[in-house]
Amino acid sequence: MTPAFIARNEIRLAIIAAFALFTGLAGLTALPPLDRDEARFAQATAQMLETGDFITIRFQDRERNKKPAGIHWLQAASVSAFSDVAAREIWAYRIPSLVGGVLAAIFTYLAALRLYDARTGLIAGFLIAAAPVVAAESTIAKTDGVLLALVCLAQLAFAHVYGAMEEGKPAQRRWPAIFWLAHGGAALVKGPIAPLVSLLTGAGLAAWSRSLRWLPPLRPLTGVLLFVLMTTPWLIAIGMATEGRFFTDAIGGDMLGKVGGAQEGHSGPPGYHALLLWLLFWPAAALIAPGLALAWRERHTWQARFLLSWAIPAWVVFELTATKLPHYTMPLYPALAIMAARAADHTGAFMTLRRASAVIFILIGLVAAGLVAWLPIELSAAPLQPACFTLAGLIALASALIGMLFWRGRAAQGSIAAAGLASLFAWVVMTGVLPSLSQLAVSPRISTALELAARHPIHDGAAPVVLTGYNEPSAVFLLGTQTALTSATDAAQRLRSGAAGTAIIEERYGDAFHAALQDTPVRALAAIDGLNYSNGDKVSLTLYVLAANEKAALKTTDADTH
Repeated sequence: MTPAFIARNEIRLAIIAAFALFTGLAGLTALPPLDRDEARFAQATAQMLETGDFITIRFQDRERNKKPAGIHWLQAASVSAFSDVAAREIWAYRIPSLVGGVLAAIFTYLAALRLYDARTGLIAGFLIAAAPVVAAESTIAKTDGVLLALVCLAQLAFAHVYGAMEEGKPAQRRWPAIFWLAHGGAALVKGPIAPLVSLLTGAGLAAWSRSLRWLPPLRPLTGVLLFVLMTTPWLIAIGMATEGRFFTDAIGGDMLGKVGGAQEGHSGPPGYHALLLWLLFWPAAALIAPGLALAWRERHTWQARFLLSWAIPAWVVFELTATKLPHYTMPLYPALAIMAARAADHTGAFMTLRRASAVIFILIGLVAAGLVAWLPIELSAAPLQPACFTLAGLIALASALIGMLFWRGRAAQGSIAAAGLASLFAWVVMTGVLPSLSQLAVSPRISTALELAARHPIHDGAAPVVLTGYNEPSAVFLLGTQTALTSATDAAQRLRSGAAGTAIIEERYGDAFHAALQDTPVRALAAIDGLNYSNGDKVSLTLYVLAANEKAALKTTDADTH
């Protein structure tokens, strides 16, 4: 490897990292805490920082025995370094996911470099960084951005070990160690998902060769020992802290429950993930099918066999699992990105398939443009901004022009342009469109109303808030751990006794709340109407305080608008 190549490789890595960082920053600070998973993760991390208990995972007083604690440790470190738990700044909880998205793009590039060449790696890195699902998960304080990076790292190591075996060369000693280290980290972040992906990749490779020749070079005995040393201390600690409930809930309730039944209504038929793939991996939409077709044609090569084994067996498992969420198949996207990037340089093959895929790319672009124009009309109380229609028109036009590049066989240029357009789309949606949808920002508007009235439990030291009829985790994260989610009768009792400083009551519980007040005088501090996007229900909330304690006049704010 020449110094000139190393220098060029470092430049490519810097370009991919900068592009992935730019894309991932789109919603980092602009988006409020999202319901429900992000707010649950962030609140559990906040409670770790508040209590100093970094073993047990809790949401308020309830154990949250679903995922390991690894992501909470990373979030806690980020908040400690860049913010403060009392500030409740959601962007600080999102930094691990942002770093995960950047590393995933880098590891995808390095995997493609080992499998094929730098040009393929560059295109693959851009495609994976700009995929809408990756851009979104890089902005959300959950497990999946970090998981994607660790899966990519494990599969990168697997590719080095398997490739060296196929080429009759000894694998460098570091790669088996990296493989197991990545799996240990991934297990502490999201349990068995990364090991499952590598295990199914190995099963696919074994099916091709009818042997397990790839296993000994991975040094499984040493590797399993390393994996156990990484994961066992916390497993013992959480088992003792919860008296075994973590394992019962996480394995029997969460993991196996998702396989056997659709949890929380997240269901879909087989083919669900395949249908969403074109939307969630939009910049690669014109090359996914040609990439798969080319890899199948080249299945006599170890590179194609590895990529197909990475993508297909695990995809089948996810399609057959009862519980389905769009991001579940994201750990398989890097393999698809590399296959798509490989197809970008084979423009003469599968011409009919390529042109049909180019049309799909254009149609998805038109849908994306339509969302940019429609969402503010439907869900924002602010006056319509001409910029939304201008940006929607630009996205539609750019989609058509890039689609023509794919149609004419200029797939390499089209891929980079498509990645750039998808990155722009991420910025438009997550920085411009979504934060402007005031009807969805119910919890932030509650927090703002309390701040303006100097009654915020965290920022003003006021008594806790009690909520009835609106139980979203984002409200708990923004208003504090002591926020009570309770009945109208209990809300009235807490407000009367002074245990709560503000009672926030949904309209349909208003009569019961007032009846339980027993003629205690209260007044409305603010009224907030909106849409609870977690369940699709409209909400109409009134913030009540004891009238006897109020000396200031009612403040009219943006949060008061219906």
